[in-house]
Amino acid sequence: MNKTSAQKFMNLFDEMLMNRNAMNAQTFDKTECKDEIDLLNAHQEEKLSTRLDQRNLLFLKKVEAAKAKILDGTYGTCEDCGDDISQKRLLARPTASLCIGCQEAKESVEKHNIKHRRDLTVGKGKETEVDGEELVAKKTFSNVKDIKFESVVDL
Repeated sequence: MNKTSAQKFMNLFDEMLMNRNAMNAQTFDKTECKDEIDLLNAHQEEKLSTRLDQRNLLFLKKVEAAKAKILDGTYGTCEDCGDDISQKRLLARPTASLCIGCQEAKESVEKHNIKHRRDLTVGKGKETEVDGEELVAKKTFSNVKDIKFESVVDL
């Protein structure tokens, strides 16, 4: 990667960091809550804000890691295979640390490691569970009366 491209990405990362910090400055005033519904809404907004803050923190860590890679000259190099990451990919996802081939391979492995999935070959939308290499169909119920319940209370 040449110096002008590296500088462009460094400027992009600095701009991303400034934008994220400006967004984090916005807060919700709980003193405006007048009733239970307002309090509930404030609580929901607080939970959402916490989740967004966690995502922002992860993103900021990726941006800082990318900036460090620019400084040490390894930005744009795949962490798995060592090949160059295409400029097109870096423009679309500046924090990318894997080339498109390695990223696709990683996602393919993750997809196959899913414990529960829908398998349309077993039956129309029946739930299946991975048991080693073999798919085992879970029992599905078409009527509530088919489900047997055990009482936890002795009458």
